[in-house]
Amino acid sequence: MAPIASLFSGIASSRIVEVFVASVLPFVENKGAILLAASLKIKWYLAFLASSAGAYLPVPFLLKAKPKKLTAHVRSASRMLLGSVAKPRAFIRKCLRKYGHWGIFLAVSVPFTGVGCWLSAIVANLAGINKRYSALAILLGTLVSSLITTLAVYGLISGVSYLFGL
Repeated sequence: MAPIASLFSGIASSRIVEVFVASVLPFVENKGAILLAASLKIKWYLAFLASSAGAYLPVPFLLKAKPKKLTAHVRSASRMLLGSVAKPRAFIRKCLRKYGHWGIFLAVSVPFTGVGCWLSAIVANLAGINKRYSALAILLGTLVSSLITTLAVYGLISGVSYLFGL
């Protein structure tokens, strides 16, 4: 237990909490949280774990929400965010029609589409997709997306550091 406690001691733990909280936010999710973690100089594996856990946290709640209540919230939010949500939502629906649950996985796992856990869980709930399979597809997609983003961000930082001798 002592080695695990030493991982989360002092300043590092507050930075990890910041990354976790940032990853819970919609549209930031794991992609933005990993960038935050890299800027805070948090180790890559801690950034991966904290951002993945935080990004997935709202999914069970969104999948269990009643569709009528969720629709009302989505309508009020979509008025404010209509431009930024329209393309990703169309992408998810297209993937759902063509590939089913694998479509959800695909939509979430590609980190640069603007689709994340929040939007996928909302669309899966409103579409009446099996919640258990949707949750699993979103979890796997989140892990793949976090892995791709972590490798890209930390690899780029390492490459630039090596290039400039930092």
